[in-house]
Amino acid sequence: MKIRKRLFGYVIDFFLSIAICIFLSILTFLIAAVIALLFLPFIASDGDTWNPILTGIMNGLLLLAVLVFMVTSIGANFKSPLTWGYKFSGLILRNTHKFRLFTWWFIRNGIAGVFIFLIAYHLANDIDYKNLYLPIFIYIIYLFTDGIVFLLSKGKRTFTDIWTGIEVLETSKVVKENIPPSGTKL
Repeated sequence: MKIRKRLFGYVIDFFLSIAICIFLSILTFLIAAVIALLFLPFIASDGDTWNPILTGIMNGLLLLAVLVFMVTSIGANFKSPLTWGYKFSGLILRNTHKFRLFTWWFIRNGIAGVFIFLIAYHLANDIDYKNLYLPIFIYIIYLFTDGIVFLLSKGKRTFTDIWTGIEVLETSKVVKENIPPSGTKL
């Protein structure tokens, strides 16, 4: 049962992170398109002056989107001792402090969001993003390694859990065994 809950929690967290990043990236391009439609007729038709301005606006908006994503993620992880997916699946985390929780979340979910912003940056600047294939492939291998360790431990720990020292427990187990939740002193 814990394996299913952890997978469900991870999938929710992962897709929330991906959806937020894709939304912010698309919003950046939409804002740039509106700016282009509003101001392009009033700018000289010389493409050499308008393209750097529009590219600068898009880069600034993408940087702002990355900052919004990271600050809200840090804020959510510093405010709550759980991620959204784990909260929905009835799991709690032990041996955490705020920075450790953010590190655990960022390794598992945040890096994928950063890759989305990097691809959007490459698209905005008309740069070939083939150089991102290797880091994305390495990250996918890491996630597979994380999953293999998770399956070998029968759902008890992932490689990221071991690395960051976080322990995931079911809420029913905590109530039965009277284990103090994260952040409480013994």
